[in-house]
Amino acid sequence: MHGRGQSIGCHWWDACNTSEVQASPSKALPAPGTLATVTIHPSTRNLIHVILKNPRFVDGLALAAVAVIGLVAARQLLLPGFPPGVDTPTFLHLSWFTRETLQGAGGWVDPYWYGGFRPFTTYPPLSYSLVGALAAVPGVGFVFVYKTVLLAAYVGTGIATYFLARQLGNARSWSALAAVLTVLAYPLMVAVGLWGWFSSVVALPLALMALAFLERAYSGGRIRWAVAGGVALGLSVLAHHMTAFAFALGLPGWFLFCYLGHSVPRRHLYRVTALFSLATVASIIWWVVPWAINLIEAGFQRETPGLWSFPVAHYFSAITQRELIGLYAYPNYLGFGLIALAIGGVVQSFLVPSRLTPYAILLVVLVAFSLGEQGNPLLRVRPLDGVDVARFQLYMAPVIALVGVPFLASAGAAVVALTRLRRPPAWLPGAVSGLLVALVLGQAVWDGAVASQRLFRPYKVTTATQQALDWFGQEEHQGKVLGVGFWHWDDFLLPYYLRRAVVDGWHDEGDRNWRTVRVLRIMMWNGKVDVPQAYQLLGELEGQYVAVQDYFTGESPVIFRAALDEHPELFSKVADWGEVTVYERVPKR
Repeated sequence: MHGRGQSIGCHWWDACNTSEVQASPSKALPAPGTLATVTIHPSTRNLIHVILKNPRFVDGLALAAVAVIGLVAARQLLLPGFPPGVDTPTFLHLSWFTRETLQGAGGWVDPYWYGGFRPFTTYPPLSYSLVGALAAVPGVGFVFVYKTVLLAAYVGTGIATYFLARQLGNARSWSALAAVLTVLAYPLMVAVGLWGWFSSVVALPLALMALAFLERAYSGGRIRWAVAGGVALGLSVLAHHMTAFAFALGLPGWFLFCYLGHSVPRRHLYRVTALFSLATVASIIWWVVPWAINLIEAGFQRETPGLWSFPVAHYFSAITQRELIGLYAYPNYLGFGLIALAIGGVVQSFLVPSRLTPYAILLVVLVAFSLGEQGNPLLRVRPLDGVDVARFQLYMAPVIALVGVPFLASAGAAVVALTRLRRPPAWLPGAVSGLLVALVLGQAVWDGAVASQRLFRPYKVTTATQQALDWFGQEEHQGKVLGVGFWHWDDFLLPYYLRRAVVDGWHDEGDRNWRTVRVLRIMMWNGKVDVPQAYQLLGELEGQYVAVQDYFTGESPVIFRAALDEHPELFSKVADWGEVTVYERVPKR
């Protein structure tokens, strides 16, 4: 075994498989006339051999490859415009307001949303505060910083998967495959390009690194990594609490498995668990207490437990439908490759218990949450009814890769054993595994290419939207605005460009006015527009204008426009650019 002071040895993220990292001794010079003497000089060949056996070099090469693949997949995000996504306006606004606060123009209360919104105690602050702090540096572009952090988190999820796979004892090649499969997994790509779950994408690599540090502390015997793991999980909570909660669901199973395994003294397990837990609590307690108080005071409750409700049969049908790629829908696509890895990995982990077994249990739990309240009645119980079940497919992606890659590695030998050949060729198991890898990776690349083209196109302000912004920027057109059909982009664009307040915002969960706002929102969602009631509610919310854009049909802009046109005594049409129409609330006489 190499000593700590030597150049070749176990890196902190390695599983310490010394047979993999030891360098071979120099070989004698080949005989004259052989092919080797013609192609590469022996000293050069030995140097290459030593470099390729250097764990730092190989790790760096693998991580660079993962980063390049991720950047190629998400390259369209670098084009001019805003990053796409349903929730992207929320995080752009929060990031911008954080920058304003740091530059002295903001504060603890955001005056642009809900008539007064407390963002820092309402939503986990790490992700958008990071963007706001970096963008506050003079000369640094706000949108550029946002895209950079988003891309770093997206690629970082693959890198964190690699680290965790190494800690679980996988070879570098298989760990790299797990990382690539994670980066190309449709649930991760759709989270970036369609849902716009910026905070979840930032929290995901932090949660994975927390588990990697925990494994390092327990199996590697270095107790300080338990503290690092707890801090990483705490940072994940501060980026997105639901994401951290999802991965924390696996910790009881991990503890029980280690407790029953007897591979390490239980006293060490207790110390690791205690330090990990204390570090997590110490990292988040300062924010969780005011957040919990605000949440209790708001009393938010979803109309549908888990946000989405659907038959279980529809779930298992949707996960194999490639035509869902790029569509705003849930349940959504997974692909046969990920499905096969999930099933094979879970079955293998249960039949042959290993360090992957707790992660197989976690995967089963995540799947149960992703089934929605019809498939999992526990989601009807508070506080579980407040989760967004669609996010659990995102959380499943790296876990599927972690439990599925070892299944691929052993599948070749298993298939050959099933053939019952007396003397199978030595190359056959590797060839079978290689074929399976090619099939799974091939589908991942194909799906990733399609998803990249459909999901990562930037959002750009249209001519009609710009005309509406110019109109609202005029002195005589002051007042709060309710946007319909903008897909929440009005909640960012009006404050960002004009410092104009909107009637609502896009985080109802933490606002005290959510019940009033929610009635208006449901009118958009179901297309049942009660104009007199909308008039009354806008008055309560101090709204002056309704702007209708034909951008997102899910908010019923055509129906809403037609309904307002039928009540000119309540709403007068004051501007129309075809795609965007503005109505003003008529004051009561």
